Amino acid sequence: MDTLSVIGEQFRAALASARTFRDRSRAQQSKQEKVHVVGAGATLTSAYEQLRNAAENTEEHLLLQNAIRRFYRQLLLTRDRKDLARSGDELAIELTLAGYLQNDSLTVKQIKTINALAVRYGELHDELRARKIQAEVVMRWVLDMLSVSIERELSDRTNDDVFMQFCYEYFRATVDPKKLFKSKVPKDYEIALFMAIHRGLLRSDGAVIRADLMRRYQVGPTEAKQFIALAKHIDTVASSKLVDKLYRLIDRQAAPERIVRRMLNEGVDVGRLLESKTQFLGAYETQVEREYKQTGARIQRAIVKSIIFLFITKVLIGLAVEVPYDLIVHGYIVWVPLIINLLFPPIYMALLSLTLTLPGPANTRALVDRISSVLYSGDARLQLQSAQVLFGKKSRTFSFFYTLFGIILIGMISWGLISIGFSLVHLVIFFVFLSTASFLGFRISRMVRELEVVNSEQSVLTFMRDLFYLPFVVIGQWLSDRYAQVNIVTLVLDMVIELPLKTILRLVRQWAVFINAKKDEI
Repeated sequence: MDTLSVIGEQFRAALASARTFRDRSRAQQSKQEKVHVVGAGATLTSAYEQLRNAAENTEEHLLLQNAIRRFYRQLLLTRDRKDLARSGDELAIELTLAGYLQNDSLTVKQIKTINALAVRYGELHDELRARKIQAEVVMRWVLDMLSVSIERELSDRTNDDVFMQFCYEYFRATVDPKKLFKSKVPKDYEIALFMAIHRGLLRSDGAVIRADLMRRYQVGPTEAKQFIALAKHIDTVASSKLVDKLYRLIDRQAAPERIVRRMLNEGVDVGRLLESKTQFLGAYETQVEREYKQTGARIQRAIVKSIIFLFITKVLIGLAVEVPYDLIVHGYIVWVPLIINLLFPPIYMALLSLTLTLPGPANTRALVDRISSVLYSGDARLQLQSAQVLFGKKSRTFSFFYTLFGIILIGMISWGLISIGFSLVHLVIFFVFLSTASFLGFRISRMVRELEVVNSEQSVLTFMRDLFYLPFVVIGQWLSDRYAQVNIVTLVLDMVIELPLKTILRLVRQWAVFINAKKDEI
């Protein structure tokens, strides 16, 4: 049948409304006065952003938000509310010079909106601190809301909002929580499901999820009491095992919906295509094939980015730890461990990439069939119950032996490295970077898995890869969580390069304005 399902019709109508709203907003913006950025330092600023993004290894769609976050973190630390009230102009300059925004794309009205947001959240920051809430928590909450709110002002997010609601309605109808939990449904099930979908399908971070929930519950910066209550509840649910369980379930089953989002991101008028099942499914299949090619290119970029990240981090660790350690303990630099620790992680990263293969025609057919069942009436519906196969007592046995295997593997590698001159410090650094590279490789492999509906057959090569590198993936994930909390490399870059660089460039721009003013007076 060509008739849209209830969810499909709601999705089509919401996309049509979003298109109308977007066209009206663009028409209004085209008539408004634009802001033109004239300033020195575009090359330096852009080059620094590339370096810092490589060191931070952040998802590409979060880069603009993170740049806004760093800008306002510095302003909130200075506690100068006058600077907040006029921060929009300086932010526009920095984002344009860094390459995040095109010149003449921002309007004067948007700058005023950004200034107003900065003032309101600056006042909220002071109000929360007056209520004796821990300074780090207040900074995180306020920066989450401020950075995402401003990013939404700078970028159109209407399609993401519609897509998020579509996925939420679909998975809420498809997942049976009673069968999934085999007991009483958790009280925070729906908000946890919302978070899991955000993470799994939009690849949102905690800031985006917090801001979206605040918006859905209509809690603004002027409502401090409600803000505190909801912010604490969001933190509690986000850190629960409930969200992780739902995330694993949805992440593994959401490949068909991800293709729809890619169509939206590439400007395909999905709303109009949905009116004809034949046309939509034809365009969808074309998008799947295109996505395979684009994923291959994204994998290559991610590998290069990860290698740069490993190299930069390793050079800094070598200069800060390994070389001083060798000079103090041995009186000279021990070159073999230093060279191996420098070269092995990038080479290992590159070798892992060779084991990745893109899905085939069977997966394409399964994707088309699955999305048809979601959006159109009369097709069989998927009922999701559990994210993983349960082995019962065997699961604990497998876990024990695999843990034992991991310990033996680490022991054998350590013995081999010690025999060629590695000390305890060199060994720790080696395993830290081996685990980090393994986790980065695992994250890259997920780009392929995100497109899979049909489980790919494991070759001997991929089986051996998984067997030997998964113990290090687990360690790498643990290290990544700690690294994200205290990223020493980015702290060094912020303090040693960013702050002085942007301060100097700001003075140069101010001096240029002064010189031009003097020239006009003559």
